[in-house]
Amino acid sequence: MPTVPPSPPDPMTELQNRWYNAVSKDLPASPSTAQLIQPAPLLEPSDVALWARENTVPPASLTFNRQVGESPFFFDEYAAVIQSLSAPESTLVTAIGAGVHREWLKYLKTLPVQPDEDRLPEVFHAWAMTYHPEVANEGASALRDIVRLRALQRLLRSYQGPPPKPAEYLGGSRELLSMLGNSRSATISFDSATTSGDVSGTWTGGVNADFSGLWAGAGRLDAITAGFARSVVTVEAELGAYVVWPVNPDPRWYDSSQLHEAYTKRTSPPWASPPQVHWDMAFGERSGRLQRAIASLLIVERLTSVVTSDAVFPSDDQRVIKDKAAAGLWPFYVPTGDGATNKADFDKGRPRLETTAPAGRPLVIGAHVLPIARYLGGSRTTSGGFDR
Repeated sequence: MPTVPPSPPDPMTELQNRWYNAVSKDLPASPSTAQLIQPAPLLEPSDVALWARENTVPPASLTFNRQVGESPFFFDEYAAVIQSLSAPESTLVTAIGAGVHREWLKYLKTLPVQPDEDRLPEVFHAWAMTYHPEVANEGASALRDIVRLRALQRLLRSYQGPPPKPAEYLGGSRELLSMLGNSRSATISFDSATTSGDVSGTWTGGVNADFSGLWAGAGRLDAITAGFARSVVTVEAELGAYVVWPVNPDPRWYDSSQLHEAYTKRTSPPWASPPQVHWDMAFGERSGRLQRAIASLLIVERLTSVVTSDAVFPSDDQRVIKDKAAAGLWPFYVPTGDGATNKADFDKGRPRLETTAPAGRPLVIGAHVLPIARYLGGSRTTSGGFDR
């Protein structure tokens, strides 16, 4: 049978695809990793607010609409995996042999005071260096693995409450503002008539879903949105400051080696038998909840965005656009308030949409997303950048 060609995207999807390509071209935002985020409200000046933007498992879409798409917390999914791992005593038996293990347990019973769990590796090493030096290092290493996992599991439970506490990340609001203060400005120039809408070569293979229409909350098939998207649209976006902000979970709670072990091995150990969360639930291609992670955020400050269109809107539609503008307008969807503004003006029915954001209040407009295998493989650079 002849192959049926895919149906062309709706006008707003086509416009969003073109905008994605413009951003990828004008900013250091490689289509192999970049994701646009909407809406982009002013970031509260606190570490917790910044960490909340980092603590996300993003969807497989070129645009992530935080108001529509499901957004599991990275910490929650990571913690669920770690709590499903096991470091049983059998790993120590395997390392030192059953006979030595029996001697070790007998020795522990002779001690007048049982050592704290975190001291077991050094106690074992001292004992084994006298009686079984050939397995002293292997046994101490196995015990360290057991102790480390148990301690990590206890720590993660303390984060989950009650009451729960936010998962910390390296770097905070003060460091971000300092980085923005020392960064360069940037400009995104866009013309829908000359920018390609082909996103088939991106990291999602062209999947771009769940984004808004002309204003935040408008459907992409909305009639006003469709009329706007079918027109020739231009954007001149001046970014007073632009940074790629590296996202690094705090090593006090994040152990990449444990997560890597869970990802690379589906057996027990390291997984408990039976685990509360099995490998497919965490990493599986169809329904895994930890398939991706944010490696860095695209953050701007002092935004001025001017959008024009050659569409001619009747007076009723003009009133709707003006009424809805405060919710945030395409393509950044910055809500009006706290110094941010949205203006919708019309010249003979043709719109001119202007969005501004003040100094000192950053906007998270995108992210670099890595599949979990690459994230755990250490593909990130120390600066949070990526090979283009």
